[in-house]
Amino acid sequence: MGPAECAASAVTPQRLRWDTLQVVLALLVLVQVWRVQDLLPVIAIPGLPVLCTLAVLLLLVLDRDPRRRLDSLKQPVVRAGVALLLLATLSIPGSLYPRYSASFVVTDYMRSVALMLMIATSVRGVGDFRRLAWLQIVGVTLFCAVSLARGQVDPDGRLVVRSYYNSNDLALLIVSTLPLTLYLWRRPAGLVGRAILLAAASCVVMTLGRTGSRGGFLAFLAVAGYLLAGFRGIATSKRVGAVALLAILLVALAGDRYFARVQTILNPSADYNWRGKSETGRLEIWKRGIEYMVTYPVFGVGVGVFPMAEGILAPEAREQRQYGRNFKWSAAHNPFIQIGAELGVLGLIAFVALLVGAFRTLSTVRRGPPAEAAVVAQTLTACLVGFVVAACFSSQAYAPYLYTLLGMIVGLARAASPGQGRVLAAGPGLSCSAAVSNGVPESRPDP
Repeated sequence: MGPAECAASAVTPQRLRWDTLQVVLALLVLVQVWRVQDLLPVIAIPGLPVLCTLAVLLLLVLDRDPRRRLDSLKQPVVRAGVALLLLATLSIPGSLYPRYSASFVVTDYMRSVALMLMIATSVRGVGDFRRLAWLQIVGVTLFCAVSLARGQVDPDGRLVVRSYYNSNDLALLIVSTLPLTLYLWRRPAGLVGRAILLAAASCVVMTLGRTGSRGGFLAFLAVAGYLLAGFRGIATSKRVGAVALLAILLVALAGDRYFARVQTILNPSADYNWRGKSETGRLEIWKRGIEYMVTYPVFGVGVGVFPMAEGILAPEAREQRQYGRNFKWSAAHNPFIQIGAELGVLGLIAFVALLVGAFRTLSTVRRGPPAEAAVVAQTLTACLVGFVVAACFSSQAYAPYLYTLLGMIVGLARAASPGQGRVLAAGPGLSCSAAVSNGVPESRPDP
């Protein structure tokens, strides 16, 4: 294999076999991101997420594959993620509830950042992304199917999700996963693969309608707009057909109540979230969140304790305490407000840098010559657009799903980079990268 072929093969789909690391990592994603142990208590094992995390880390340390080197994760996204973790740790001593903040960092946030690094490191080539995409589709479909099967709705007709995620969070996960179905549709495993994708899309779109999430609907429109105007890896007719199919499924499966709720977006001043309408409306919460950040600009009120700040620091809470009443401990309902209030100004800057770094990384890959890597980058861009838009109405700044998505982005950047890509193509025992860099024929596999 010559230098040109070596570089090209780094970024084309490869038939990469499952190995023990990927099996355990898939299980970790299912339990940490998609919470299958909550959906199916029969398989719940105490400490399973932590055990899977430790197992993946051990397998990465023992893995001798040069395509899985931890020292190759020199990416802006990684630096911003580690900076956020450091700031979260530094916020613990001054937190309104230090014990809770410490527990949150150790049991939740640290494992999310570790998941990002493990997914990014596990990628051996662009071909691995099909496996990761299928894993996400299986996870979101299983979550939606179980939620629909339980069939509980509130008085407004919205689906009641009694697990780790609420209805708005579930809508966010659905919208930011849907673009993966379009990527997999390009080359599925024949008719069976497409039938599975169509069934999965129908299930998750039906669930999206049942959630009644207006933020999810806005994110759906943003993703559809990007797929129509910004996606270049698939023919225009096929993209228009795919978006039209999803829209038809949403109209057919969502129900009248959903669209009646969505129509209230056109008259925001009539909604309780409008400023002055309610003390617990989103605009009032965001206003107080900005005040928390201004009051505690260095390390914030402490990681994970925004609701406690609502119950302790809010002027409304102090007033209610004078009458012996409690004020609602509300979530931030916006990741930027959440991070700014909990980690301070530096935390907000790091979070913005994290998202900007992810979009810039994807933009770099999209402009590169490898066609398949560019298509994957466009797909992940659509996923990230959906997440950011939907998350603006949800408290998902530390979400495991976000860091799973970031891990896939960093892994793609590694697979598509000119230098690292040659190592990825070479595989164990080959010195393709050295051959290309020195301009001489590559060496043969070691005997």
